[in-house]
Amino acid sequence: MRIDSLFWRCVGLYPDTMGVVDDRRAMRYAEFGQEVVRMSELLHRCGVQRGDRVAMLAKNRWEYAALCQAAAALDVVVVPLNWRLSVPELRWIIEDAAPRVLMAGAPFAQQIDGLRTEIESVSAWVALDEAPSGWTSLQAVLPHVAQGATPVWPLAEHSAQGAQAEFAQVYTSGTTGRPKGAVLTHANVIAAVLAVSPDFHVRPGQDRHLQVTPLFHVGGLLLTILCASQGITLRLLPEFEPSAAARCMASEGVTHTLMVPAMLRWLLSEPGLDQMRFPDLRMVAYGAAPMPLPVLETASERLRCQFLQGYGLTETAGMLSILRPQDHVVDGTPASQARLASAGREMLGTQLRVVDPDGQDVPVGELGEIVARGACVSPGYWRQPEATRESQRGGWFWTGDVGCFDAQRYLTIVDRSKDMIVLGGENIYPREIELVLLRHPAVADCAVIGIPHDTWGEEVLAFVSTKPGAAFEPRVLIAHCRQSLARYKCPTRLEQIEAVPRNAAGKIEKNVLRAPYWQGRARRV
Repeated sequence: MRIDSLFWRCVGLYPDTMGVVDDRRAMRYAEFGQEVVRMSELLHRCGVQRGDRVAMLAKNRWEYAALCQAAAALDVVVVPLNWRLSVPELRWIIEDAAPRVLMAGAPFAQQIDGLRTEIESVSAWVALDEAPSGWTSLQAVLPHVAQGATPVWPLAEHSAQGAQAEFAQVYTSGTTGRPKGAVLTHANVIAAVLAVSPDFHVRPGQDRHLQVTPLFHVGGLLLTILCASQGITLRLLPEFEPSAAARCMASEGVTHTLMVPAMLRWLLSEPGLDQMRFPDLRMVAYGAAPMPLPVLETASERLRCQFLQGYGLTETAGMLSILRPQDHVVDGTPASQARLASAGREMLGTQLRVVDPDGQDVPVGELGEIVARGACVSPGYWRQPEATRESQRGGWFWTGDVGCFDAQRYLTIVDRSKDMIVLGGENIYPREIELVLLRHPAVADCAVIGIPHDTWGEEVLAFVSTKPGAAFEPRVLIAHCRQSLARYKCPTRLEQIEAVPRNAAGKIEKNVLRAPYWQGRARRV
């Protein structure tokens, strides 16, 4: 089974159902199918071959969804680019992925225009909107396709690799400071879609999903494919904005949506939300960060719908375990409320274990690293065999998350073995920030940690030791970081420290730095 075969099945079954709706266009499945054919033809005319990469730098829009399906039919690999990144960060990823075609929406085409003469792999720079000089306009080159045309490129049974063909390459930052491209196959994504669909409670040909998390994240990508595989409407907002999301949910028949906890908190704080009604809303899915119980209680009271939590990583197509709707009992017994702090139980087709450093299972209730195997697990990282071997040992994928099982195999995540911060659903690796800070002439040494934040989950704190005679100027150091890093990665707090604590091997003792900020908390994520 492949992504494209599921899509074309829905085009045939639900031609008159709305397929994709964004702020500029609404298309039924039959019309959307035609746009996918046109996008396929465009990629072919750009010289794209099986296995080539095609990058997309844009906010949520219908062209994104069309590219996913066109690429799937051609055995081409989609590389979603994070539009929040700085130009130097984007340059590194583009050079690493070496896409044949790069598509960009406004204003991102203008932002990365200076890279056109520096990156040799890209043979076609395509602007989704007004094209800067030297770019190709998408609408000017999209080929005309006759009404009723069918796909002309190999689908499931004609693909040399079938479901094992690569579909997407999603970049996730690494502890060394360089992002890694996690490769996901058709089989990986479909395994996650099929596992979550029964608990997502969708009605094929009827429901409408509101997508506000970015499509450059694996969760957004997964929900895009889920919608197209079930024949439901994908309603795209360019990005999350509380008032726009609330209006859409209230007036457009939205039945499902996906949000990270910070988004849900902002939505619930939106003025006038108490006077709004969401008669069609049946399901809110969430993930990427812990959900505070007060937020869940308020959401349950105001939205009056079911909730579903998904836990997973980019390398597992976004899914490993599910806290199902029936587990979300906010006014139940202490035991049922305690269960809300868990990440649920392993999903269908996936095995989870909690192990010690030697890979041996730890007893129920004891902490260890979470390891996984199953059809959703990525075959590895693009052009990084050592990183692939390190993450996949003994037939298991080592997540870097620390947790424990209870007697009913509900999984609770309490910490990370990897040095990582999660801010509003975005993964941030401190080493990347430290490398940038160390380039500043005033900085002798530094250490970056995540500390608790009521809205974002965590915020970035940098401890800085300055060189003799150098001034400690937090604003200057933050501005320095913003020249090289996405704004959300940059420290919001800086503290001067005489010396960064290190052990005998020279490794920063971040547990010492983190301890005062996380004291008294059961979980350190």
